[in-house]
Amino acid sequence: MSGVSGADEGAIIFILVIVFVMARRTYVLSQGAVYSSARVFGYGGFSAILFVVLAASTIYVASTVWGPLALALIAPYLGVVVASALLVEPHVRRRVTFERREDNQLYYRLPVLIPLLSLVLFVVRVSVEIELFGLSTLTSFTVPTTVTSTALAILVGADLVYGVSIGLLFGRGIGVRNAYRARPEAPAAPLPAS
Repeated sequence: MSGVSGADEGAIIFILVIVFVMARRTYVLSQGAVYSSARVFGYGGFSAILFVVLAASTIYVASTVWGPLALALIAPYLGVVVASALLVEPHVRRRVTFERREDNQLYYRLPVLIPLLSLVLFVVRVSVEIELFGLSTLTSFTVPTTVTSTALAILVGADLVYGVSIGLLFGRGIGVRNAYRARPEAPAAPLPAS
């Protein structure tokens, strides 16, 4: 890559790996994934870790501008996650389908909208950070110590949008689990004749 520094190449590869993982998971969910609680919540956990890291870096940057008031960002960050999870859970519970396939494992299938929306919102969040601070900040694990209030407000807005996607993923997981629990039980196998 001409004109791109080594740090920028690392950031591009880092972003592409994360986007690939998220895109692959989106595809798998639309085709059907083996049901297990760990699988249902694992992807949301991976995304939540990304959100916590990004939110923590924003709060750190905000502390240079707003001082201790930056900690007040925690409440809206948690609020958007909880609110979007509560809003999407009933929709997922109604839309998820389960099927037992030839390998005798139970698969669940979701419409592609929620995982795809999470992927798009992640790309929006990362794009905003790249636009504001440059590509290498994503992998250097250092955040700028000087930032304008406007740039900070844009970054907080992008974090809140990404927080919605985290809530969507957790709401998806809760909805799938609740739909699984509400499924009619398979009839018991008849006892062998003695």
